[in-house]
Amino acid sequence: MIKRLVLLAALGVFQPAIADQNSTELTELFGKLQEAESPQQAVVLETEIWKKWYEREDEEGGKSMTNAIAAMGSGRYTVALALLDELVTSESDFAEAWNRRATVHFLLGNYKQALADIEKTLTLEPRHFGAISGIGMIMLKLGETDKALHAFERVLDISPKNVGASKSVKQLESKMGPSI
Repeated sequence: MIKRLVLLAALGVFQPAIADQNSTELTELFGKLQEAESPQQAVVLETEIWKKWYEREDEEGGKSMTNAIAAMGSGRYTVALALLDELVTSESDFAEAWNRRATVHFLLGNYKQALADIEKTLTLEPRHFGAISGIGMIMLKLGETDKALHAFERVLDISPKNVGASKSVKQLESKMGPSI
C-alpha cells in the first residue's frame, strides 16, 4: 500500500486539480527551478509548476480533472480512465489531461498506451518532468534500464535538484556498473 501511495505521489496524483501549460509564468518558474539551491526549494517550484499545469478557464474541464484524480486516488482506475478519455477528446491541448491518462494506463499495466499519452503530453509541454519521469518508470517495468536512466537524467536536466530522479539515477548507475 505504501509503495502505491509513493508511486501515486511521484506521478503527481495528489496535486490539486484543475492545467495550463501555456502560462506565461512557467518560463520564469522553470528558470528558477534550474537555479534551485536545494531539493526543498525545487519541490516548492515544482509544486508551483504543477499548479500552473492544472489551471483551466474551462470550469467543466477542471471538474472532470478533479473527479478523475479523485477516482485515481481511490483506486477506481476505470472510472478515471473514462473521465480522462472524455477530457482529452474535448480538450486535446490539455497536456495534464494526457499526462493523467498516461498515469492511469501505467497503473493498469498498459505501458504502450501510457507511452503514447506521454508522447502527446511532451508534444504539448516538452518540459513536463512528471511525464518524463513516467517514461523512466515504464522503462524500469520493461527492464530497459538504459532507457530508464536516460529518462531520469532528462528530469535532472529540467529539475537538477529533483530527489526522486537523483535517487533513480544513482540506483541505476550502481546497478549498471561503470560505463566503458
